[in-house]
Amino acid sequence: MSAKVISIGLKGLEGYRVQVEVQALDGIESIVIVGLPDASVKESKERVAAALHSMGFPLVDLKVTINLSPTEQKKNGPLFDLAIALGILKSGNFLKETIPNDA
Repeated sequence: MSAKVISIGLKGLEGYRVQVEVQALDGIESIVIVGLPDASVKESKERVAAALHSMGFPLVDLKVTINLSPTEQKKNGPLFDLAIALGILKSGNFLKETIPNDA
């Protein structure tokens, strides 16, 4: 199952909309982030996995793929951590509520 969550990115003082698409499948435990992330965004996978594990949501035997779009825009900073966590919870069937599409 896949989940989509809307977040924002910053380019200077200007904000832009970023769609965080998360797909969690059964498989070898891994988290991959695509969509032009910089080093701080790539570190999100460790921060989010640790936070979810400490809250009782271990990502055991889940292969998680995270796409940040628009793909042509460089993403930086920890702005996407919450959207990634919500997407993983929804996609991994830990969260049953719907995520509103309105932004």
